[in-house]
Amino acid sequence: MRTYSAFSALILASGLAAQWSQMNTGLATLDHGAAIHGATPNYIFARAYNVLYRSDDHGGTWTSVPSPSTWGPSDVGYYYNDRYVVGTSAIGTCLHYSDNEGNSWSPATGGPTATAVRGFFEYGEALYAYTDQQGIYRTLDGAAWTAVNSGLTSLDVVGMAAVGPYFVAATNGGGVFRTINASSWTQATGIGSADLDGEHVWQMGGNVHYSAQGGVTYRSTDIGLTFTEWTAPAFFGVGLEEVKRFGSNNLYMETRHFAGGERDSLYRSTNNGGAWTNITGNLDAADLRGSGIFEYDGYVFIAYTMGSLEGIYRYTLSTGIADAERLEAVTVFPNPTSDNVMIKLPFVHGAERYTLHDALGAQISAGTVTSTAMQLDLSGVGPGCYLLRWDDALLAPVRLVKQR
Repeated sequence: MRTYSAFSALILASGLAAQWSQMNTGLATLDHGAAIHGATPNYIFARAYNVLYRSDDHGGTWTSVPSPSTWGPSDVGYYYNDRYVVGTSAIGTCLHYSDNEGNSWSPATGGPTATAVRGFFEYGEALYAYTDQQGIYRTLDGAAWTAVNSGLTSLDVVGMAAVGPYFVAATNGGGVFRTINASSWTQATGIGSADLDGEHVWQMGGNVHYSAQGGVTYRSTDIGLTFTEWTAPAFFGVGLEEVKRFGSNNLYMETRHFAGGERDSLYRSTNNGGAWTNITGNLDAADLRGSGIFEYDGYVFIAYTMGSLEGIYRYTLSTGIADAERLEAVTVFPNPTSDNVMIKLPFVHGAERYTLHDALGAQISAGTVTSTAMQLDLSGVGPGCYLLRWDDALLAPVRLVKQR
């Protein structure tokens, strides 16, 4: 049985952050794009082409550091146990660590070789690394690793998440597996045989969610034991490109839709998926393509891996009045009006959703805009003041006045 989303609301927060700014100073070449990898207490790390960089001023300037292996810079990174641990795609050792925030590197022992490390996942007192061919490895210090694959029938792991005392792993070929302490994995039930090639797994609203490569989504309400097909919120569009969690409540999603071509949008939730804000803003939504989302010290970073706007972009997670004043203005005329108003937007990312609220805050209508100009019919509402709000965090709300 298919279940339905109970948290598809999109809200417009007050005092929103400024637009995205390009942060490429010091990056020698962007011929093959860039990617944010991880952070330590003093630095954020990024890769551009085949060079590893770090920044101590939130991406303002970048300085190259030694690569962790002869095979090149890292693909992912994680700060754990006072060490910066990185994973690479390599013929040899795939895990390295630094005790001095990237000045020098040591190879880890017992870890995977001749594979690709896709990511890290911290749970309890351990750090886990998941790979595309050799399953999952665990460490208690970042230096020595052990494989923990008992019961895992697919070693091609695409993501991990935690809920309650359990944590889960999504795989290509086996769907989802769960465990308490990684001593043994148990395959979840309920996922269709055609949907066992996983794409993403994440915890949201206290439940485990899973998306298959074909776009079908599932949800588990019993901490990953059984899954039921689930109808995702409308803003998922035609597919989910990326899901990232930072802390206990902050979630980011990059979703794909078609509106005059292939477009992506970036959303943020600060209450574990209860409500979402569109923060795509001035990013080139046609070129996002799962480019990597990273939150660090009051900023969000995204790095393009291809396309016309290669490089690293930064968004300030501020709630100050000065940032609110930098929202993109929406032009409305005539205002006041007796029937219709014309609305002009500075940009459109796919279908921009709006809601109209009365003076008491009650929503009286909603709709979408697919071009930078639209006409809004107010003939059916009574005289008074109204507020037009947008799901896109960078579009300013508009006060409308309806005359008799």
